[in-house]
Amino acid sequence: MSDKEPPILLQKVPGGYAPYSAHSGDMLDGLVMGQVLTCTPRKGRTLPRNGAYWAGLQFAVKATDAWPTPRHLHEDLKRLTGYVDFYHNPLTGREEIRPQSTAFDQMPESEFAAFFRLAQMKFVDRMGFDPWQESAAERAQQIGVDAEELRRAG
Repeated sequence: MSDKEPPILLQKVPGGYAPYSAHSGDMLDGLVMGQVLTCTPRKGRTLPRNGAYWAGLQFAVKATDAWPTPRHLHEDLKRLTGYVDFYHNPLTGREEIRPQSTAFDQMPESEFAAFFRLAQMKFVDRMGFDPWQESAAERAQQIGVDAEELRRAG
């Protein structure tokens, strides 16, 4: 049994693509000029985007006392943004709305990014502040980094 070399991971960035890690950068540097690569989008999501989303929810819950937990706010945002399925409940005989799953194995990165942007816009429109921006600023202050630099880093 032989160990396989890990794949080269690329990330879409403004103006093109960049290595996702130092190891991927080293592997790209080792390719010959003109080498063609086959790229397949990963189905999983990035931890930084997921973490930023939940940090904003946590900040919103603490700042408003409108939801008992970030999960409650998350469920409301899924309904507000239309990420729902319609379901006929045979026990009640009624049509019901069930929020769709945003679990890592249920929603790819591109769809989660679109959901996150829409949820953020709708939250700011309704509540008048951006907990994701304020959460990032608070996090940056705690670790002594410029908030814009932290946002760019993911």
